[in-house]
Amino acid sequence: MSNPFSFGSVVKEERFCNRVNELKELKQDILNNQNVLIYAPRRFGKTSLVLKAVEELKEEHKDFRFVYIDLMTITDKKEFINKYFNAIAKSLESSFEKTIETLKAFLRLKPIIKASISDTGNMVFSLDFSRSESDNVLDDILNTPTKYGEKYKVCIVFDEFQEIENIKGLENKLRSIIQNHSNVSYVFLGSKKSIINAMFSDTKRPFYKSVKHFTLSPISNEEWKKCILKSFETTSKKIDENIIDNILKITKGFPYYTQQLCYEIWELSEKEVNEEIFNIALNKLLKQEREYFIAIWDNLTQNQKKALKIVLMTNGDNIYGDERSRSLISSASLQTAIKKLIEKDILDKKDRYYFQDPLFEYWLRKERA
Repeated sequence: MSNPFSFGSVVKEERFCNRVNELKELKQDILNNQNVLIYAPRRFGKTSLVLKAVEELKEEHKDFRFVYIDLMTITDKKEFINKYFNAIAKSLESSFEKTIETLKAFLRLKPIIKASISDTGNMVFSLDFSRSESDNVLDDILNTPTKYGEKYKVCIVFDEFQEIENIKGLENKLRSIIQNHSNVSYVFLGSKKSIINAMFSDTKRPFYKSVKHFTLSPISNEEWKKCILKSFETTSKKIDENIIDNILKITKGFPYYTQQLCYEIWELSEKEVNEEIFNIALNKLLKQEREYFIAIWDNLTQNQKKALKIVLMTNGDNIYGDERSRSLISSASLQTAIKKLIEKDILDKKDRYYFQDPLFEYWLRKERA
């Protein structure tokens, strides 16, 4: 029997927990051609949510098409063009031959279209064009979705959208073109809060006030309990609710870590989960993430490390007024360190300061103890 929990990749079907209301709202926004921004930390499940939404829409509407492109690794304009072109070529038609025929009709400059096989055995499409042609080719590729929008309901999903900030002129060009695409919906996903906020909230930036800010809240503990209990029960295993409470106390409902810890617990248990199995699984999880957490810690300044210790001591509340914090660092230095930690997406603030990564917080507490 296969493990009912999944992490590290897009979570699908029966392994997807809740998000019923968010799915319904997002699907309606896409059908309404409403452009949407979804911010959430990495590993929070935003990609799984969006891909589930567009896959369901594709099943429900015969004329619905979507293009998904992950921008995490792009480094220049040509790479963006080819990655976007490849995603379009593999998503919007029923066959590669039809895709090439249609795209050739859309492209004004008629660049050479190449097809090759990647190291993973997948077909990859790319364009061969000169440097002087790049701006016109970019215009053509960016306008391609709206051409398809004349016969299909089209949605474009840009994952890790903040990465376009590193490519000169792309942010302005993209906004100037897609603002005229009334027959296409765009979903922008971002994981770096400080950059995403600047891109969509700064009055001087091209994407200012151009999207609906879609809120992705944590999955409630009650919903997690239902999902976890069901997953164990349907695979003929038993887990006590007290152990689930311990899981959620550590992961704080963070989807990646909740799935990961449950995955390890399920693997270790035969019929029933006990405290020993829980502790072994937790230690295994911490061991898996240890090098990543050490790398984060080692890249901090001494003042930033002190600031994190203060957030731990105070639980993020009244950090400047606490006597223990004043004995470690000046208020001015603490303020500077906190600002940098927020920019690095290590901390965030609502009513109080908190760690964006709950397992990193748990690991730090354990290391300090």
